Amino acid sequence: MSAGPGDLQVVLSSLGAVAEATSVEELSDAVLVAAVAVVGADSAVVTAVGPSGPTVRTWPEGFLSAEQLRTFERVNRTHPWPLATHTRSRSAVALRLSDLFSQQDFRRLDIYGELFCQLSFDHQVAFSVSTDPERPLCVAVNRKGKDFTADDLDRIEALRRPLTAAASRVNTRERRARPGNRWDARSVGLSARETEVLSLVASGLTNDQIGRRLGISARTVNKHLEHVFAKTGMRNRTQLAARWHDQSTWAP
Repeated sequence: MSAGPGDLQVVLSSLGAVAEATSVEELSDAVLVAAVAVVGADSAVVTAVGPSGPTVRTWPEGFLSAEQLRTFERVNRTHPWPLATHTRSRSAVALRLSDLFSQQDFRRLDIYGELFCQLSFDHQVAFSVSTDPERPLCVAVNRKGKDFTADDLDRIEALRRPLTAAASRVNTRERRARPGNRWDARSVGLSARETEVLSLVASGLTNDQIGRRLGISARTVNKHLEHVFAKTGMRNRTQLAARWHDQSTWAP
């Protein structure tokens, strides 16, 4: 795939892949193609940062070898690469290498001598995409020769909206599918009555309204709620309602 910023067909195709992604891996691949197509980059890297460490995908495939990835992480630990720090801090704003260093200063850096000179790029722009605070997608696109322009940054900003929407959908899907994350009534030990109370709380009813609906006193409703809070670990009605609506299945 080779595309410049005016290659509408590739851009639209990549956005279709973004919309259809059902996993972080598929989304990462789609983001790679979309970012390269939108700004006409020579190479790109998407890093999914998670609790178990970073997962890296590159375009073109094999752009970074396993040894080069280890070199980057080693050097980055002692001399943090500012654009990596920028994206891993979950900043969505695109930042260019040229916003931080002149080309002369760039070539004096340890990471240039140990790694970047092998990758043959002069310019980089980086941004992050994710609504999951535990796993942002860190995107870096590279170019040799011509720097990224203000128009390129505007294109990236326009791209972020569909990417963020896709990331939110994928993260929600994966969160619900994680083992042990299915929070139904049986898994937390709620009784049938406690589940009824919880469903009505999630609908926005007050204790008095719930009591009238169920034919019990507001005081009894409050006692059921105390049990629900204790069993679910939620602290307030807002958390209960949000968690209730976040679940795909509930069963008494």
